[in-house]
Amino acid sequence: MEPMPRRSSTARSTSVCRGKPICKRRRPELQFLDLPEDIQCKVLSELPLKEVMRTSILSSKWRYVWSIHPKLRFVGATMCGRMIATGLIQYTSKFVRNVNTVLQRHSGMFVEDFEVQFEFNRALIVHLDNWVRFVVASQTKNLAFDLVPAEFHGRNGRYLFPIEYLDSRSTSCLQCIQLSFVFIKLRSRFNGFPNLRKLDLNLVHVTAKDLEDMLSSCSKLEWLSIVRCHLDDELKVDRPLSCLVHLHVAYCDVTKIQFNAENLKTFVYRGEWHPIDLGQSRELKDVHLHLTGCITLEHALTTLPTALPTIQSLTLIATTRLKTPGLLENPSKFSKLKYLHLDLIITHKDAGNILSLASCLRAAPLIEKLELNFRSFAIPHTRQHPIRSLPGCQHNYLKNLHVMGFMGSTGQLEFLLHAVENAPALQVLTLDTDCKYNEDHQGIRTYLIGLACRIGKDYLGERLLQTTKLYVA
Repeated sequence: MEPMPRRSSTARSTSVCRGKPICKRRRPELQFLDLPEDIQCKVLSELPLKEVMRTSILSSKWRYVWSIHPKLRFVGATMCGRMIATGLIQYTSKFVRNVNTVLQRHSGMFVEDFEVQFEFNRALIVHLDNWVRFVVASQTKNLAFDLVPAEFHGRNGRYLFPIEYLDSRSTSCLQCIQLSFVFIKLRSRFNGFPNLRKLDLNLVHVTAKDLEDMLSSCSKLEWLSIVRCHLDDELKVDRPLSCLVHLHVAYCDVTKIQFNAENLKTFVYRGEWHPIDLGQSRELKDVHLHLTGCITLEHALTTLPTALPTIQSLTLIATTRLKTPGLLENPSKFSKLKYLHLDLIITHKDAGNILSLASCLRAAPLIEKLELNFRSFAIPHTRQHPIRSLPGCQHNYLKNLHVMGFMGSTGQLEFLLHAVENAPALQVLTLDTDCKYNEDHQGIRTYLIGLACRIGKDYLGERLLQTTKLYVA
């Protein structure tokens, strides 16, 4: 009799049931908890903290595995639900207990991200101070305090951020800071943030001098956003910020903006028009301006090319005054502008002066694409109104012209005829009748749209080159 064959010492054991082999998998010898802690941190960092905490139910060994998660994000609505009838004090206490429980597990450990999102009230002050101390001890790279209340009045009552807690080691570690609804007061000896890449300030109370001193210390800053920080003064930084590529300023009540940022590429501004000095930003290409006040076309074409001489793309949203239907004399030139988007609210008094927008084409001799959005009601043209024209001015690079809010008014037709007749390279002309200001009352808007489409085709169709595609919708 032949001896029985020995069972193979592999990871699987095989037996026979009803003539079919059954493979039983052995428990893997290497488990997740056997991996080095730095690899565990890397894996867990790809999951939200809430999902990692749920792994604690898997086994006793997994009970505290979440405590090595390097990215901590504490959101009141997520951790405590909506504010219930028990009141603000109990709601805040529950949030504080939950945060402190997690921080106790992370004591003495490295924490890459630390974020708190909770509506500020005075009961939080002591705990926020302690959490800043935790940030210092854990060598955090990315810090975010979003404390904006759902409702607040005035400029007072913000959290005084204890910047004096930050020593030279912690300021060197920080690479991203986001602060909302805090008060910043620099101490006399402020070492700065030598490795900070991104700074986001929202509803922060800070003086123009302290803000300038803080920004001057951020030599590696790449991304800067300042929103609703009421300076009532100039926003300027004389010291070079050679790494800054993106600048966003919105509703800050500034009287002037001046930066020495030679490599700046994108600039976004929202608010009233004030002097802008970015003349040293030779790499600036993309600018978005959303002006809350009224600006004349003449003022815009006089100041913007000088303030922003190197831009290639410009978006301007504003209420605009058009004084005359003629061309401006000797306007400043955008020497590199290729894309222009004008989102304009034009008063009824200026509806007959839309032809003056031809000065925009004249000020941008290299323009390739022009988008116009008329956000005002317009009456379609009738043959009783004469169509005026301007002296010819070739726009040899214009390839794409898109008009939104087109209602076939006399002023719109005058401008379009001028553009079409002076654009020998025009490839696409789009007339879009959609306008949120023209609501449909008993079919009137539908009738006006149909009329505008017919007017556009009748007046522009025969003037277009055979190579130009016309789209009307």
